[in-house]
Amino acid sequence: MSSSNDYPIVGYRFLVVIFSAGVPNPVDIRFQEVSGLRLERNITRQGNMTTLQAELPQQTLTLKRGVMNQISPLAMNQILEGEMWGTRMLRKDLLICVLDGNDTPVNSWLVMNAYLSSWSWEGIDANASDVLIESMEFKYTTVKYMPVPLG
Repeated sequence: MSSSNDYPIVGYRFLVVIFSAGVPNPVDIRFQEVSGLRLERNITRQGNMTTLQAELPQQTLTLKRGVMNQISPLAMNQILEGEMWGTRMLRKDLLICVLDGNDTPVNSWLVMNAYLSSWSWEGIDANASDVLIESMEFKYTTVKYMPVPLG
């Protein structure tokens, strides 16, 4: 007899908690898509010596979701950040959790010290009936995989 822990985790139930100044935003947690979770390092080899590069490669984390007809706390934060676009970068931590059928986290990743590098909207087309999608790209160098103990 196999238990529910014997199956691969599904990737379509998840939430994203964005921390601004260390404070979590519990309202804006639902996204349509998350991509760019990646851990990478530069290694150089000279003869018998292997060295890690001091600077980690920068990665891009992309969050996509439908635009809501009310301004959400995250959108308000992004608008304020947009006002300072050319002068300041506000760093954030992002916690991405994959959920089971009971909305219990089963896997998670913590993206640390990320900053918003791009905010775009797609799907404005008079000949289509698609949902307007906003896409936020964050640059980061550090991600921690945080498995959640099962059962």
